[in-house]
Amino acid sequence: MAATQTIATIDNSAIISVEYFSDTTIEGFIASRHGSDNTKKTYRNAIRKMLKYFAANKITAPTTADMDAYICALQIEKKTVATIRLYSTTAKLYFDYLEREGIYRNVTKAMAPLKFRKSSTHNRKALTDAQAKKLLNAIKGDDIISLRNRAIIALSLTTGVRTVEVARANIEDLSEENGYFALAVQGKGRVQKDEIVKVPEPVARMINKYLDLRGSVEGSEPLFTSESHNRNWKENSYGSRLSEQSVGKIIKATMKSVGINDKKITAHSTRHYAATTAIKRGCDIREVNAFLRHSSGLNVTMIYLHDLAVQTRRAEQSVADVLFGNVA
Repeated sequence: MAATQTIATIDNSAIISVEYFSDTTIEGFIASRHGSDNTKKTYRNAIRKMLKYFAANKITAPTTADMDAYICALQIEKKTVATIRLYSTTAKLYFDYLEREGIYRNVTKAMAPLKFRKSSTHNRKALTDAQAKKLLNAIKGDDIISLRNRAIIALSLTTGVRTVEVARANIEDLSEENGYFALAVQGKGRVQKDEIVKVPEPVARMINKYLDLRGSVEGSEPLFTSESHNRNWKENSYGSRLSEQSVGKIIKATMKSVGINDKKITAHSTRHYAATTAIKRGCDIREVNAFLRHSSGLNVTMIYLHDLAVQTRRAEQSVADVLFGNVA
């Protein structure tokens, strides 16, 4: 199969006009992939990142060596392992699509394999019990924004839902089932709301109090909406669905308001807190795995055990006690 070898001769800022990197070709690739709108947005952003690298380095006909150099550049930028894997995988899928369509050869086939040391711990911290309680009690008001934010934080701390799952939730997704409240969520990488989160009754009451103050609402409406009246900003305008980023910002801003300002503590730390607390309270690792809805089995969930092992380990203090006189 002959591959198109069009080479741009114009300045590097016009790299996107090259045939095999045109908007049409990119959208054709994205349309060929299954997944949610958020997943497709991720693909698009990853390709744009690669194009910026090509443009900056005046690469108009990329080779395998160029792709290896691109991955090295991401490592030099100190991108996370997850981000580098994402960009690398997207590039491979894109070039595979180009080759199938007879547009350009797949230069990623012979790329050097990614080599990372897999960490047995998280690079983000879980909240402590004191921090979690401080976060939960940080918001005191009964106005609609306070009720909304308090409900989001309580839901995140107790159920370990991801920010994207909070953003995707609709009112109709919350129901009472056999004596408990259930929230149907669209998990990470999924296209349907086919997973169930058990919502503690106090948290369900917080959510319903917020919804009552919102007034007349339909089941198909977002569970949490923006209260912003800024008409110059399309996303998160009044009454619209909160974005995943906004949910994260709400949690992080509340953390900062009570003095929790550690770079390793993020909105995702509420999920870590839910997991580690469940384990410390005696829940079986398989139950926690189901609670977190990890699709890759126990491997990811086991990381929380490693985190706890460090927290509860007594060896270092035992040595210090001898050295500093606490032990005869």
